[in-house]
Amino acid sequence: MLSVSSSEYYLVLTAQNSGAVNAISLNDLGSDNVLQSLGLVTGTTSIKNPITNGAQSDKFADTSTAIGTLLNLNGAPSGTIQINGVNIAVDLGTDSLNSLVTKINNAGAGVTASVVTVSENGTTRYRLQITGASTPTFTDDKHILETLGILKAGYGNELVQAKDAQFKIDNMSLTSSSNTLTNVIQGATITLLDADATNPKKTTITITRDTGSIKEAIKGFVQAYNDTIDLIKKYDYFDTETYETGPLFGNATVNALTADLMALVSDTVAGAPSDMSMLAQIGITLDPTGSGKLVLKESDLDNALNNRLGDVERLFRVMGSTSDPRLTYVIATSKTKATGVPLTVDITQVATQAQAVASVAQTQASTTAERLTFNGTLFGNKEYSITLNAGNTIDDTIAQINADATLSRYLVASKDGSGRLVLTSKQYGSKAAFTVVSDQAAANNNSGIGTTVVSVQGQDVAGTINGEPATGDGQFLTGNSGNATTDGLQIRVTATTTGVIGTVTVTRGVADQIFQMIQRFTDSISGALTEETKTIQQQIDEIKQRISAFDEAMQRRAQDLRAQFTRMETALNKMRSEAQRLAAIMGQPSLLSNLGA
Repeated sequence: MLSVSSSEYYLVLTAQNSGAVNAISLNDLGSDNVLQSLGLVTGTTSIKNPITNGAQSDKFADTSTAIGTLLNLNGAPSGTIQINGVNIAVDLGTDSLNSLVTKINNAGAGVTASVVTVSENGTTRYRLQITGASTPTFTDDKHILETLGILKAGYGNELVQAKDAQFKIDNMSLTSSSNTLTNVIQGATITLLDADATNPKKTTITITRDTGSIKEAIKGFVQAYNDTIDLIKKYDYFDTETYETGPLFGNATVNALTADLMALVSDTVAGAPSDMSMLAQIGITLDPTGSGKLVLKESDLDNALNNRLGDVERLFRVMGSTSDPRLTYVIATSKTKATGVPLTVDITQVATQAQAVASVAQTQASTTAERLTFNGTLFGNKEYSITLNAGNTIDDTIAQINADATLSRYLVASKDGSGRLVLTSKQYGSKAAFTVVSDQAAANNNSGIGTTVVSVQGQDVAGTINGEPATGDGQFLTGNSGNATTDGLQIRVTATTTGVIGTVTVTRGVADQIFQMIQRFTDSISGALTEETKTIQQQIDEIKQRISAFDEAMQRRAQDLRAQFTRMETALNKMRSEAQRLAAIMGQPSLLSNLGA
């Protein structure tokens, strides 16, 4: 609410999000003109969702449920609308999209009505489309066409028009519904602050690497290594003065782990440039005092990060490079042997996309709506349909298919030199299989697909890496399990011809080598530390058993001694009793005192 004086107020409506797609939609219901009375809308209308030679409604969730129910309206409007001057009675309290199609097509207004399917964030929605030889005229009644989204009311006092931002990056024209751009340059966020359509403002964006965070990550690696050495020494030590030893002193597995760690951080990385193949060349060396820890010279690291960043990266992680732009390194597993030696890639079959071509070229505009139905692996084996607008030319059909939210994820429509419709999968390989069929016989005034199902499939790349067998999946070629050098090595092949394409070289940096080594040591089944833990646990269990057996023996010995003591006391008591009896008979009390009585 905006106050301009003590007695004047304005109601201001502002969209929560920017962009043309988020423009505020306003329309009255029934015979009421509340919004018009408030000055928010005018009495003029225009087509809200224009299409070629027609208009379409807003999106609805169902085709057979009454519009009023779908919109949760109390007292849905009813009245008589006009299309091309022909009266059509409509009651949104009972009419659905399907019934509206029937009414409009039976009215003789010179138009074709149909329901088209659209996909919105994975959810199916439906629109009412009305087309003719040219754009029909619409006359509303009780705001019925506004409620459907065929027409929209004009804004009464529009302060700021909802628009998409228009800009260029590297001379490429782009638009965005938001002034904050997060998907134009990977990893960068650009905020648009000002615009001038007459004299567009220009600025230069310089993208630089964040070497500071990389340096901190490397320092973190050094610290983690040193913490590991400290932890090992906590349990593996020998005091020369007290001769006290740690519980893991002399343990062969711990000694091997320590030796391997120290060897990895001081060895060269196979395949890396000779002047940048060791951590020492970027300022990371073993402590000369013999502590086993790493020492970092930050000035050397800074120099390497500023001048040889790519080579620094190669020192730490597993990386791959190729000799031909048609080859791209993707990934290597722990089983891939990273020798730094180029591996030859020989292609025997190139990957292809699935491609369906219409049997007839479209040379005339369509006269009726046409439904194309897709299915197959490419679509998750789920049927999907699109209704092509009546009046479509071949170019209109191509544009409509490419604009469809679902179809545009899977394929691209185009035309060949003969003007036939071509549908090409975006995905490569055998998984890019799909079918397409039309509800109309192929003709020169429709898509030309026809009523016979067209089934197409791409092919996977095939070939070898380093002479070892590999499995293709689309454009991706992966070394088979069990291969001596290429097990798990994956590359992407975009070549369109067969033969030797080039080479791929894999290097494994220090951090990755340490990670692989730790995995080997700590493997839950065969790891050296796992086996050592089992051995120590067995020793502990054996000691516990011996202690338990000793305790049991001591308990038995104690029981024997207590039994002997009991028998002795019993014998002494008997002797006292006899002594008392004899003393009484003989009248000699001194006899009792000799027995301790």
